[in-house]
Amino acid sequence: MSLRSRIGAFLERPHALLRWSAVLTLIALGLMVWSMLKPTPMPVMLAMTAGQGLGILAFLMYLFVVVQDFRRVRRERRSGPLPLIPDGEK
Repeated sequence: MSLRSRIGAFLERPHALLRWSAVLTLIALGLMVWSMLKPTPMPVMLAMTAGQGLGILAFLMYLFVVVQDFRRVRRERRSGPLPLIPDGEK
């Protein structure tokens, strides 16, 4: 199985992406809290580089799942039958 097909299979599973997004968010948050509790150069630098990078990656994964879900709902609405409107409502 090639790397491209593995990545494609991973992107097809929104629940897995959301789980990984949550894990990365918690790790980033842990780095941020560590830098607040021990404000020495190493924790602060790790929080500003690795913590921010992991947080951005987690947010992008979450945003990808949200956009993918909106596109799925829109596609289903276009392909499905038109909803019936009762006579009293217009």
